[in-house]
Amino acid sequence: MIVRQIISGGQSGVERAALDLAIQLGISHGGWVAPGRLVDDGLLSAQYRLREMDFPDGPNSAAANLEMADGILVMTRGGLSDEAADLYAQAQAHHHPHLLIDFDRNTRFQSSLLINSWLKAQQVEILFITGARETGKPGIYRDTMDCFRTAWWALMMAEPVAPGKMAAARDELPRTLDEAVNRLQRELPLKDRVTIANMGNDEITGLSRTLGRYVQKRFGLWEGNRDLEQSCLQATNRKHLAEEEIAALIIDRLARELQKTHTLRVL
Repeated sequence: MIVRQIISGGQSGVERAALDLAIQLGISHGGWVAPGRLVDDGLLSAQYRLREMDFPDGPNSAAANLEMADGILVMTRGGLSDEAADLYAQAQAHHHPHLLIDFDRNTRFQSSLLINSWLKAQQVEILFITGARETGKPGIYRDTMDCFRTAWWALMMAEPVAPGKMAAARDELPRTLDEAVNRLQRELPLKDRVTIANMGNDEITGLSRTLGRYVQKRFGLWEGNRDLEQSCLQATNRKHLAEEEIAALIIDRLARELQKTHTLRVL
């Protein structure tokens, strides 16, 4: 199992995004917070299941979270704060699995691929996510949400359907673009449909590296599903489409349909 719990100290920005992501994705969350649940932008809401530090003279909440975790993911835009830099140095010194993501150096999608690879390589189960605060780096909350959600979705799509379902007979393959979109929507778990519906355009395009391969294999594109290919050619007025382009078209249509029914709205 990869990432069974996400922890943080609840500060604004990266740490708050980590907790909200855990709730949205159905992952257990926790961690340590300062006495009185005091964070940089006020008092941390009771909806977050963090424990207060009991001993003012003991280790701070960040150090306690680092000790509790199997790995630490630090996310920022530009330089780290002194506190985050010290925490990252501690992780390095103790050979604790660690990854630093700087959105000034990589796009959100590139960063999501780095996170995906790191999580799989390190097999992190309890993940401490920390980094820049919204009060110092406006927009870092949204960057963190979009980036990690894409990384997590890619992890889940590594094997989205039970192996037995992959052996679909040729007469069960979708013959049209609409059939392919409907079939894919039925096969994806609800949480994955919601995730796709709330992705940005660049993230949807990036799904060709994960979900796209699955579509090509699942719908017989590697073996030459001529009916589906012809349907996609007619839909695009193209004379030729590569297998990955057909998969990308199916994914794009799926996303547009899901955005009508599965988009999260703030009430």
